[in-house]
Amino acid sequence: MSNTTYFSTLQPSFKPQNISCGKIPAYTYKKDLKTEIADGNLTAQQAVDLYEDMLTIREFEEMIVKLRSGAYPSCAGFDYRGPTHVSIGQEATAVGCCAGMSYDDNITSTHRGHGDSLAKGCAAIRGMSVEELRARQPWETSDKRKDLVEAGLEDHVYRAIAELFGKEDGYCKGRGGGMHIADFRVGHLGANAIVGGGVPIATGAAMSARYFRNGKVTCCFAGDGAYNNGVVMESLNWAAMGQFTDPDYAGEHGFGLPIVYALINNHYGMTGRADREVTGIDFMARRAAGFADNNLNAEVVNGMDILACLDAMRRAAEKCRKGEGPVLIEFDTYRYYGHSLSDPRTEYRTKDEEAAWRALDPLVTFEKQLLEAGAITARKLAALKERVADRNARAAARAAAAADPDPRDVIKYMYTDTTAEVVPAAAAKTELLGEFPAIKRGDNNELTYKDAIKEALIEEMQRDNRVVLYGEDIAEYGGAFKVTKGLIAAFGRQRVFNSPISEAAICGTAVGASMTGLRPVVELMYMDFALMASDQIANQAGKWHYMSGATVEVPLVIRASVGGGKGYGGQHSQTLESVFAHIPGLYVVYPATPADAKGMLKTAIRDNNPILFVESQLLYNMKGVVPEGEHLIPLGVADVKRAGNDVTIVTWGPAIHDCLKAAETLAAEEHSAEVIDLRSLVPLDMETVLASVRKTGRCVVASQAVNIGSFTGEIASRIMAEAFDYLDAPVLRVGAKDGIAPQSHVLEKAFLPNAGDIVAACKEIL
Repeated sequence: MSNTTYFSTLQPSFKPQNISCGKIPAYTYKKDLKTEIADGNLTAQQAVDLYEDMLTIREFEEMIVKLRSGAYPSCAGFDYRGPTHVSIGQEATAVGCCAGMSYDDNITSTHRGHGDSLAKGCAAIRGMSVEELRARQPWETSDKRKDLVEAGLEDHVYRAIAELFGKEDGYCKGRGGGMHIADFRVGHLGANAIVGGGVPIATGAAMSARYFRNGKVTCCFAGDGAYNNGVVMESLNWAAMGQFTDPDYAGEHGFGLPIVYALINNHYGMTGRADREVTGIDFMARRAAGFADNNLNAEVVNGMDILACLDAMRRAAEKCRKGEGPVLIEFDTYRYYGHSLSDPRTEYRTKDEEAAWRALDPLVTFEKQLLEAGAITARKLAALKERVADRNARAAARAAAAADPDPRDVIKYMYTDTTAEVVPAAAAKTELLGEFPAIKRGDNNELTYKDAIKEALIEEMQRDNRVVLYGEDIAEYGGAFKVTKGLIAAFGRQRVFNSPISEAAICGTAVGASMTGLRPVVELMYMDFALMASDQIANQAGKWHYMSGATVEVPLVIRASVGGGKGYGGQHSQTLESVFAHIPGLYVVYPATPADAKGMLKTAIRDNNPILFVESQLLYNMKGVVPEGEHLIPLGVADVKRAGNDVTIVTWGPAIHDCLKAAETLAAEEHSAEVIDLRSLVPLDMETVLASVRKTGRCVVASQAVNIGSFTGEIASRIMAEAFDYLDAPVLRVGAKDGIAPQSHVLEKAFLPNAGDIVAACKEIL
């Protein structure tokens, strides 16, 4: 494969044929504990550990049930106000999967994720070395592994309950709660309250593991309801992309995505049944047939049998480590309670149905096998049950009495103040496969806005090999606007690749990849398409640093172009930065000159916050002087593009050029206008604005966004609140009409604001 060709040719063929969707095996596991021990696949102690971990989950979740009625003795009088999405009945899937992986592998989970979190922590603690256990709990004085493991388990249960109770000692310092519990130290990348929301994150984490070749597997827990969700379908397609394995694309880098999609089919999405009622299939595993010729190595497993679950995950994890992933496993299981404890489930279930499933209770059936196999005696089994119950009771009492977070810290951890200014030695080694694309500098060191962005990408990708770039059509074609043209020849498909037309998966995988070591820069062809990805941008990228209690950072850049002013109509012309500025946890920046575009993109790539980097297509061919080499512009620092004394004009994006024209017109009439380019909406440099307004006494705020709900209103409001005594006139706003961008050139010209509108607003208050 040459350095310039990264695809195979496509020849027409209409040969008659039948397309086979293959077969998906179901319920093939037929062993029992005696056989597994005899075959050397499990020791008696490992079997007891599996039972203890299932029992730990059952005790924890039965505590939640009792808390709601005040019947949990060690927490008498405690007012529990958290979620009650219990997974009682599903313990075998959580424990079997986590025990079947390496202790430092990754998982993602769901709103019903207490069991997954407990199982992952227990498996990790049991897998740690004595040194790792000591480092995890330095207060422990014993050197005995058994004591350290027991102390670790109790601390684990305590931290989980503390998070459930919203306490500072919780895994996420009470910021996430039970539906967002995470422990990134052991590879638990977070439970997710958005159905299906964690699936692209898990896919991105697997993509990161594939890139680093670190041998890690990701287990993505998600329920049957999630597999009717669009972003989940996008993620399955993403994981199965041929460019990960096809030699024509991947070459020597061919390696399947190391991810196991653990489809936990408890047969109810919330109250609607998955089987046939809200789907047309009997087995959710059939979904896999739509994404890969090998059906994603799919199989259906008895999710009530801990040994079947363990066997399936061991085989799947091994397959993934060999580069033969992804794998989809449908675990056929049941939850005994409704969606939450407020759901009595009597409207849509029968007692006979529940009784039939309870007869297969994973704890009861495995307990019987433990005794029959001689893995434990009845007396020791009783002692184990008592120990688990006492451990949970102590942890719960301690958590109930633990300190709440300080109210003064209510928005602490919203953003991180860290950056990647220092690149680790391993990340600084960049392999170049070809020449950089030529970037033509004009007179006086001028570059176009588009080439300034390209130069920033080249410099940062050369500086740090963790920076990867992907999006729709950005590889050979160079993107719809040719911003990335030529980058694949220099950096190869491992770092520059096309994505499916799946905006939610583009952004969601970037979240998971950034959590696990990469620094993705992803492209959304039009900002309008960010609405397709709004959950992954707003609920995932923007929130995980805070919801994790600052235990994870999400260093990613989402480049989104705005097409207003090109006659592309209502679905390709929206200026939506105001929408995303309303999302806490997300930075929103919008450079308006080539120099700012380069300097701010380089800074954004090095920042450890998720950043929406907005680019105007109207500016792509605009030229300006751009410094060569290391040129960084801090985020959250406005720029006074023109000084003045009579009126302040505040703006951002392409409107800056209309504002400068307006200032010229006003100057001809002997009015001195100061023009401020915010450059960044979040973080916002309000001090530069206020200092100007205090000097001029008048202000107009302008942008190309529609007026209703525009960020111009935020600026005007802040000025009124913080500089009212300096104002000689009301603050006025200029924006697009409160409507939908028309395709007609004549109508669009009337729709968007122009320099004349800004001049008129200024004259109104001068």
